[in-house]
Amino acid sequence: AFVSAVTHELRTPLTTFQMYSEMLAENMVGDEPRRTAYLKTLESESQRLSHLVENVLAYARLERNRPLGHIGNIPLGEMLDRVIERLDQRARQAGMELRLEQRADSAGRLVRADPDAVGQILFNLIDNACKYASRAAQKTIHLEAGIDGRNAVIMVSDHGPGVSAGDQRRLFQPFTKSAREAAASAPGVGLGLALSKRLARQMGGDLLYINRAGDGACFALILLAAN
Repeated sequence: AFVSAVTHELRTPLTTFQMYSEMLAENMVGDEPRRTAYLKTLESESQRLSHLVENVLAYARLERNRPLGHIGNIPLGEMLDRVIERLDQRARQAGMELRLEQRADSAGRLVRADPDAVGQILFNLIDNACKYASRAAQKTIHLEAGIDGRNAVIMVSDHGPGVSAGDQRRLFQPFTKSAREAAASAPGVGLGLALSKRLARQMGGDLLYINRAGDGACFALILLAAN
């Protein structure tokens, strides 16, 4: 399933790289606006490839039972500050707005987590929202964070079509897309959510899908509060 899906996912950007780079190298793109558009496309496709490789390598490390880089106590607000710029950039790239809503009394609370793993989880969730909610009338992605009892809860939600009941059953299974499904839907190999759930559980937390009928997709990253 992985080979089937990833073949298509790699072929598309590589074809774009080859075609656009050849045209730019041969000075076949005369006007500056088109050159700029082609370069922006190459930048976007390189980021897409980097994200795919990052997820595959992280999943391979988990399959070999290798531990995360560093799990320690970090203030919730500081952890979000580390990743918000990259998340906001991804949202803006898709023509969407990322809105951070953090409870004021939770910013200084310590959370037990690996900041790099949390950043990868949140990027996967934001990336999915950009793919699947891009045609929504309200192009806002909500990132809400707070402390609920002994847990820190970070929620990512959008105003897209949400996830059907049938798809929810296999939502966190790895490599769920065939080449045909990858070609017919948003880009991806069906790995991001499976990886994110495993990363969350390695930190002693979890990643859950919150069913909100008719109001887009909503995911909750649960982490242990340290105080």
